[in-house]
Amino acid sequence: MPSPIGHTLAGLAVGWLSEVAPPATGSRLRDSLTPLVLWCAFVAAIPDADLLIPHIHRTATHSVTATVLLLIMVVAVTGKVTRHPAWTLALTLGAAHGTHLLLDWLGTDHFPPPGLQMLWPFSPHFFHSGVDLFPPVERRLLRPEALSVNAYAAAWELLIMGPVALVAWRRRRRGASAMPAQAKGQSR
Repeated sequence: MPSPIGHTLAGLAVGWLSEVAPPATGSRLRDSLTPLVLWCAFVAAIPDADLLIPHIHRTATHSVTATVLLLIMVVAVTGKVTRHPAWTLALTLGAAHGTHLLLDWLGTDHFPPPGLQMLWPFSPHFFHSGVDLFPPVERRLLRPEALSVNAYAAAWELLIMGPVALVAWRRRRRGASAMPAQAKGQSR
């Protein structure tokens, strides 16, 4: 299953694909790390925080139920604060969370039972694609091979998800430069 590197890149890609760049956006990466994009990266990586709690990894936080609860919470909070639920924000963050499920589903998992309990709490079954697109990571960091195994996994994640994030970032930048002069707020 991918490390936080792969999950963060997937979240960044969702954020950049969901956000129209403001007209004054520069070409630097730092300029494109907006709050929405950073929230997407956070939401895409945070399900693995369940590793800190024994015996629940790949269950509740790795389920479609968690994605739906995230959608409901974002709509409820934004609706309460602004009186207008932010459906686009909710769907964007839900998509970012969904990338975590997708990448883990496509990852190599040697920990029994393999896969994710995607339908938690409604089903005890674990789902795994069998594709093994992403190599395994070593969670037991004190093992001698942990550094080499995790470096190899990180390299593959950068090779696979790096271009996806780069294309999303470039698309966002091109979207800002393709806006008509009037939409950019420029005067004649």
